[in-house]
Amino acid sequence: MNFADPSTAFLAAAGGHTVKLFDASVESGDPCTLSYTPSPGSQVNSLKWNHTNLVVASAGDDKKISLWRKNGESMGTIPMAGTDTIDNIEETIMAISFSNKSSRYLCSGGSGQVVRIWDLQRKRCIKWLRGHTDTITGAMYNCKDEHLASVSLSGDVILHSLASGARAAEFKDPKNQVLRVLDYSRISRHLLVTAGDDGSVHLWDTTGRSPKVSWLKQHSAPTAGICFSPSNDKVIASVGLDKKLYTFDSGSRRHSFCIPYEAPFSSLAYRDDGLILAAGTSSGQVVFYDVRGKPEPLTVLRAFGNSEAVTSLCWQRSKPVMVNENNCTAETALLGGGLEDSILMPDPLPSMTVMTPSSASMLNSLNSSTTVETPLKSTLWGGGALARLNAPRTYNFKDDMEVFSPLMEVQPITPSVNKLLEGREGLKKDHLLVDNKPSALFPSSSKRYSPSEEGGSDLHPIFDWKASSTSKQVHSYPHLYSF
Repeated sequence: MNFADPSTAFLAAAGGHTVKLFDASVESGDPCTLSYTPSPGSQVNSLKWNHTNLVVASAGDDKKISLWRKNGESMGTIPMAGTDTIDNIEETIMAISFSNKSSRYLCSGGSGQVVRIWDLQRKRCIKWLRGHTDTITGAMYNCKDEHLASVSLSGDVILHSLASGARAAEFKDPKNQVLRVLDYSRISRHLLVTAGDDGSVHLWDTTGRSPKVSWLKQHSAPTAGICFSPSNDKVIASVGLDKKLYTFDSGSRRHSFCIPYEAPFSSLAYRDDGLILAAGTSSGQVVFYDVRGKPEPLTVLRAFGNSEAVTSLCWQRSKPVMVNENNCTAETALLGGGLEDSILMPDPLPSMTVMTPSSASMLNSLNSSTTVETPLKSTLWGGGALARLNAPRTYNFKDDMEVFSPLMEVQPITPSVNKLLEGREGLKKDHLLVDNKPSALFPSSSKRYSPSEEGGSDLHPIFDWKASSTSKQVHSYPHLYSF
């Protein structure tokens, strides 16, 4: 391929139950440098590079988040399966996202209708952001790690303040469409874009109550990917199951280009420099576009089999946290060298854990174990064949997020809050820098599509949505074949 900036050369892609890493700077030969399966038979729905560009986090139908190093070493999963702790979840995870300032904090959302925030240093879930009434399909921090936005199948957009944990704002899609994707601007803290099943794209200024700009039914089928340009947040790109890629200019309120392709699109990712778009398809391909001028395919990568949609794509970061890749611990590879602990959300968890004898024994074994590496697996996070990223405990508590009143704007941590924390006996001043159940590409919803819904528009013709692949593909795309 040989078109990538060497600093962001690697692209992570998920298809079916497999994650693959591709070196886009390779001039010839196979660009795939690593292929692994977090959980055989369980679809991967979302993946992200961490801030050191050394670790990929992925999640999906297996109800857990898997962490793998770029060199192929597994770093375990969160939460730990089979333990009776508050971290255990029974939901398909549809979306994950790191905070913008560090890899310590990761949010997840899915069929459980709750956004969970995980502290990867302390190896546990520390916050539960509630309010959704249907499967969460997207969750993401804003560029200042002040708000966390999430969308769901019910068409709701909820913003939580990470200073208080309270709901800062709540919107409803103007057309009540099922929402599938969202993206926050990397430049403007209040700009958010959402899209969903009726093909409409909405640009929100989250300080208002209605979309700033709307492109109604731009796609003639569900929108599968939406991205702000990292270098210019007036530029937005989207892809859909109608086999089209659009770029929009929010200044002119028009779409700039419409690029058709031979297969339905299923995912989208901008490279950090804002010049290259990678678009995944339902037929296992990744199509690369240069957006300077009219976007046209630079090359097409056959990433997965014809029956495996590319469900998620993520480029490495252009400005990673620098660590010595060849001589660093697993924790450093994941979190970086400086484990800063910025304050954005009070942590309700007790500082001391109450351990059962088995828990104490496990922790003792973790402290005394040595690191043993193999080409593809290692006990990087402690004892056992595949250590898990959480500490066992038996205490129960109620999340105290509900005690906060809704806020319309982020309020900084004040001395009064610090004083309150000081008054809590035994509570550490640990702080959080805070940054769908079906196994299909799109979770099921009540909305179905037919040509009559599009009004016969010549601008957005309906393509022939007949199944052209194997029965496995039909099973994986109930929406795709209901037109």
